[in-house]
Amino acid sequence: MTVTKVHDHGQTIGLPIGKILGIVDTRADFDAMAKDLQSAGFDKIEVFSGDDGIQLLDRVNGFFFSDMEERVLHRHIEELKAGHLVAMVETPDDRIDEAVEIANRHGARGIVHFGAATVSQYTSVNK
Repeated sequence: MTVTKVHDHGQTIGLPIGKILGIVDTRADFDAMAKDLQSAGFDKIEVFSGDDGIQLLDRVNGFFFSDMEERVLHRHIEELKAGHLVAMVETPDDRIDEAVEIANRHGARGIVHFGAATVSQYTSVNK
C-alpha cells in the first residue's frame, strides 16, 4: 500500500489508463481519502501538487480519441495552479464505482476514469 507524492525530475508519466483522477481541495482531505482508499484495498495512489504536478500533467501526451482527454487534464492543471491537489488512483474496472464513492465522501471533484478505450466523468456529490 503506497501513497506517492510525484516530483518532477523531467520525466514523462504514462497515460493514466486504468486510473481515476480527482481534484481535492486540501491536504487533509487528500490524506483522509487516501487512508479510506487504502483501507478498501486501493494500494497505488499518487498525488500531484504545485509546480511539479503542473509540469508532469502538462507533459502527458499520446491520447488516442479526441481532445477530450487533453481538456480533462487541462482542467486538472488549472486546479493545481489554484493550489489544489490531484489524486490518481489505480482502479480495476470492476471497482471504479467503489473508488469514486470513497473519493466523493472526501470532497473529491472532477473525477474521471481513463479506461482502455473510454474516458468517463463522474458527478461529484457534496461531503
